[in-house]
Amino acid sequence: MSAQLEIFSGWKEVANYLGKGVRTVQRYEHQLALPIHRPAGKPAGSVIATKKELDDWVNASPTQVDSMPKCWPTERTNRIGAEFLQVDAEIALTFCGIALTATNNEKRSSASHTARKAYDTIMRLRKGLNLTDAQRGKLDTNLQRVKSELQSLGQSF
Repeated sequence: MSAQLEIFSGWKEVANYLGKGVRTVQRYEHQLALPIHRPAGKPAGSVIATKKELDDWVNASPTQVDSMPKCWPTERTNRIGAEFLQVDAEIALTFCGIALTATNNEKRSSASHTARKAYDTIMRLRKGLNLTDAQRGKLDTNLQRVKSELQSLGQSF
């Protein structure tokens, strides 16, 4: 008597069988060659997988599945962090500009305070990033402008 071929239809069934979330299983297909088949060879849409192929894949590469990175690579984290700090510095400059042109003392004080908080946050967060020379130079230029404008608004450093 031949063994019956078990087929899982759809990402949800495959994910349930593997005990993972749908997005995780989709990532496994792209990054770890999870054996997924698409009817008529379509690149997207419905998927199927056989129990045997899934079992073979799990047994052949258990360390690959468990060794998926738990965090982003450092260079990507640093790039995104540098971009975030640069945007924050530009926002701080915008608030400095608002404070410098404000005729209302309350608006000037509020904008100045917001710019200072942004400056202090940038200074704290940049310590944890390995910035390239170009990133550091651009950020330092903007931070020096923020500091100068805040000093002209009466902030002390």
